[in-house]
Amino acid sequence: MPSRSRPFIALMLVSLLGGCLALPQVGFMLGRIALSSMGVENVRIGNYHFSPGLEDIDELTLLSSGLALAGLPVNIDLPLAMTLPASAPPIELQGFDWQLQVPGAEPASGEVDEPIQLQGGEPATVTLPVALEPAGIDALASRAERVSSLLSLARQLSRRGELPAGSQLSLTPTLPAALDGIVTAPTLILDIGEQTTSAPDTVPVDD
Repeated sequence: MPSRSRPFIALMLVSLLGGCLALPQVGFMLGRIALSSMGVENVRIGNYHFSPGLEDIDELTLLSSGLALAGLPVNIDLPLAMTLPASAPPIELQGFDWQLQVPGAEPASGEVDEPIQLQGGEPATVTLPVALEPAGIDALASRAERVSSLLSLARQLSRRGELPAGSQLSLTPTLPAALDGIVTAPTLILDIGEQTTSAPDTVPVDD
């Protein structure tokens, strides 16, 4: 009798997340993941790298010899720490979709498709490769202006070594395909300078 076996199969599929959780608790546990930024690393435009704190970027040289940079983004590596509460059972994510908003830059988005094993109380580090373009760069008339705006953004990120205030990062965990349609993964939101919060669609826990 296939219809009677569905609840049992669904409960068995939860083990794919790495813990023996009841289905309503899966979304709740995902919503309790603490997310924190560990700074900004490896700021670069093409082959040009900008070290943290570098103030004397030779903009004139780059403008005269690197106008091809006008079509390139500012690339950064964004390491994140993801942590479950110490009392939580382990969870394995299949990755996540992400969106990043940085003041002065166009919104960026991407996807991580590698498994991430989370153990209660133990931070797991994930690094996002992010490509940013200055806000309004397409409206600039000359290639020199575009390169100048790229350098300004790269300089700001390399000098600070972190995302500027007002930045926001959102992550939506990717669950195993077998759980698609059974459990809704909450979206985690990190406001720079704020603690992680989850979207209001977090699956509640039944008493």
